[in-house]
Amino acid sequence: MKIMTFVILAFAAGWIIIAENTSQTVSFSIFQSASTTNSENDLIETQEEMEKEWQQEYMDGNYTFDDPMVIQDPYGEAPLTALTKFRTENPSRITVTVASRGGAQDITHTYSAFNQEHEVPVLGLHPDTDNEVTIEAEDRQGNVQEQSVSIETNDTPAFAHDREVIKSSPAEMEPGITFLTPGKSKFYGVDEQGDIRWYSSRTGGFVFKRLSNGNLLLGASQSEDNRNEYLFETDMLGKVQHQYKINLPSYEDTNVIHHDAIELPNNNLLVTVHDNSNAYVEDTMVEIDRDTGETVESLDLKDIFPSETYEEYSGPNESDGDWMHLNAIWYDKENESILISSRHQSAVLSLTYPGMNINWILGAPEGWNADMAEKVLEPKNGNLKYPGAQHAPMILPDQDDNPETKDVLLFDNNRAVTRGDESISQDFSQGIQYRINEEEGTVETVWDYGEERGKDFFSNVVSDADYMYETENRLLTSGYQKVKDGYQATVVETAGTTDEVVYELELSGIGEGDGRVVYRAERMPLYPEAWNYSSASPAAASSD
Repeated sequence: MKIMTFVILAFAAGWIIIAENTSQTVSFSIFQSASTTNSENDLIETQEEMEKEWQQEYMDGNYTFDDPMVIQDPYGEAPLTALTKFRTENPSRITVTVASRGGAQDITHTYSAFNQEHEVPVLGLHPDTDNEVTIEAEDRQGNVQEQSVSIETNDTPAFAHDREVIKSSPAEMEPGITFLTPGKSKFYGVDEQGDIRWYSSRTGGFVFKRLSNGNLLLGASQSEDNRNEYLFETDMLGKVQHQYKINLPSYEDTNVIHHDAIELPNNNLLVTVHDNSNAYVEDTMVEIDRDTGETVESLDLKDIFPSETYEEYSGPNESDGDWMHLNAIWYDKENESILISSRHQSAVLSLTYPGMNINWILGAPEGWNADMAEKVLEPKNGNLKYPGAQHAPMILPDQDDNPETKDVLLFDNNRAVTRGDESISQDFSQGIQYRINEEEGTVETVWDYGEERGKDFFSNVVSDADYMYETENRLLTSGYQKVKDGYQATVVETAGTTDEVVYELELSGIGEGDGRVVYRAERMPLYPEAWNYSSASPAAASSD
């Protein structure tokens, strides 16, 4: 068995906006005032050279099931991964298992295609460990071979939070790895015992999404300046499929891509940016053609609000023109609309897309002009806890067998910024599920969790709420909680619509102003269902 490692080269700065794939590079300007250049040493080309090197090594060798080739971190982007390459005598399907420690379940995945030539990604290695990896080959007659390889990894990364698992009930939890988005550090994922099983080498921003093809969409910086002007589409091994850079010539601060990006049904990306005027921030979205990088829509939210809303805004970050603080987008496929969350307006809006007409507004009724007030949802039962400085709204699958209702889950930070109940502002934060009847224009609360934990669960900024599709659990992230010696974050998973906690992870060691806050947490399988890895090597072709 030969284990290979590669060092990835840094690549040159100086891009403006670039969309690239493995066959070509296309450059476009997001705004007319932007210019474009090509990279002299881009990541995709560097990774292609790395592939050529180990593919040549494989072809020159005689790597069999009994003596496989193992490439650690094959693309230089995901240190707790490996790629194994070998040949079997008969067409076989492969199962790979990484042994876990501390009582965590082993990480196992089966590649169902019957091949003789195999490229097998290995995910979920422990850091600072001589990992035991079992490879099993089963042919069409049911004959099974088994082989173990040892893969040694480097120390636990220093950037990670201090982690303490308060409770873990795997049988009741949503399966998968809990991926954490720190905001100004590196993305990483932990198992049910809090051990790191995957991380990115790249300094991350706020965007960490799994796309429909199984790839990840990552927001990132290329240096320590936290510009966060890049989007990378990568697989779980770190192989980059596309890379984009957004440049705003008039915007000189951090976080060009400031909060969110989503995949639209047409395969394009909708990204939160700034308006490039240097007067207002965090109030604009652009739709980017995924294949070419061309901007096909630029959407300024000032166009749907009365001018006094942004010109006379008085609240957090008012000197920056941060009147909107657009912190989330969610696509509503049922009526071709989007949900957007405005922290500084303490409201969630449903907008037609791309027309940007207002369907409804979920927010306290005060402070709207006459036209917008007509769109504000009314409490169905006469009383409602409206969201305040909220984050991460999402539309749930049907919850009540009623086609006229729509359930929205979000994290209510509970800070009255522009509107809301000042008497309870900042007393607690909570995950909350609203039921909306769009025809009637009404809203009611059907579930919440967090208020009972009081000030300890309050997070002034960031945070997340997710619906777990397999178990119907809720995963809540209170991402920036004040404690005696700094700040911490808490990730809590509750069973269905109860208040029973089945998982709780405490993340500490966060100082004031530290970029290691937990912006969001996602529970996902480590191996995406849609993923069909190929290094583009002819030897990897399936016999099926």
